Amino acid sequence: MKIKPIFLILALVVLAGFLLINQSIKSFGPSSADEEVAVVEPVINDRLMQIEITPNATYGVLMEQAGISNSTSSAILTASKEVYDLAKIRVDRTLDLYFEPETDNFKQLVYQIDSEEELFVTLTEGQWLAERKPIDYEIKVKNVEGELETSLYEWALASDVDIRAIIELADAYQWTIDFAMDPRIGDTFKFIYEERYRGGEYKMPGQVLAGKYVNQGEEHYVYYFEETEENKGFFDPDGNSVQKMFLKAPIQYKYITSGYTTGLRCLESYGLCTGHRAIDYAAPIGTPIRAVGDGTVTYAGLSSVGYGNLTSIRHNGTYSTNYAHQSRIIVRYGQKVKQGEIIGYVGSTGLSTGPHLHYEMVKHGVKINPLAEVLPPGEPIKEENKVRFFEVIKKYQEILEG
Repeated sequence: MKIKPIFLILALVVLAGFLLINQSIKSFGPSSADEEVAVVEPVINDRLMQIEITPNATYGVLMEQAGISNSTSSAILTASKEVYDLAKIRVDRTLDLYFEPETDNFKQLVYQIDSEEELFVTLTEGQWLAERKPIDYEIKVKNVEGELETSLYEWALASDVDIRAIIELADAYQWTIDFAMDPRIGDTFKFIYEERYRGGEYKMPGQVLAGKYVNQGEEHYVYYFEETEENKGFFDPDGNSVQKMFLKAPIQYKYITSGYTTGLRCLESYGLCTGHRAIDYAAPIGTPIRAVGDGTVTYAGLSSVGYGNLTSIRHNGTYSTNYAHQSRIIVRYGQKVKQGEIIGYVGSTGLSTGPHLHYEMVKHGVKINPLAEVLPPGEPIKEENKVRFFEVIKKYQEILEG
């Protein structure tokens, strides 16, 4: 039997088509029996509406302008009242509103309370629930060093170092060095501190971790360590606290106009000659005044003997301190205050010839020279925790001495 050419041609075409289809299936199919094609679901983020808080703006008005109903904004305000009062929102921050990606329903408000915490108010099962959460920064550790030519402030500007980091360093040494009086040209320093980032963007300096300051040839070291929640702060290389009962100075000042003296000092403008058992710190009106130590306010008001606006604080059975000539007092009688807490502002009330703080320290009822008083340090690290302390500071010591 002869196969006709036409049938032979058709058979070859069918065979070729079969082979082509089979090859295509192999090309697009799994390369092995174990291999599977992964299906990646697209990520759909919440829609964010960021509202800038402008001068004189209120929470209610801003929410209304964002298209949020009065009932919803009121419910959020009520829910957050005990956690944070949204009536106290601050200029130059934002209200961040989040909406569901599919329905575009409003689901969450976020507000940055301060540098450490944010307020989250979230719609959960039909109710608005509020909570404060710590800000999750990305932390980078940085170390810098320099030599004093004019001041730490000028050095920071010339070295492109965040001035806020220098302020944190000064705070770390506030019980040891008075940066208005003690520094000298040629002092050297090195310190290690955290830099905080969010979304890859630098925000601010964080905790000072360690420092070495050589003042007039004398080395001063500080290391930050958290022994317990109650005992954390700065310690020397041996684990002794560098934090004293009192701060070196109650304000950031320009200079001392009058020192402590037991002799007479005459004020010609008032026709008076008196002793001056105090330190007068010159500073602009409105400069914050800090309590030098923990204590209880025993007087806060206008003095009748020339002190002007006066605050007195009892620290314990031995010491008390007085802060005179204030422009404004912001504490009250009987109030408990903490070391470093702002209690008022520099002024020139009472028998005063210009803006300054008249600062007195009283020991066992007698006014003493606060600059000459040797004060006990804070609580040292316990022996059972010193191994952990030495392990923490070892890496910092290598950097400071490197």
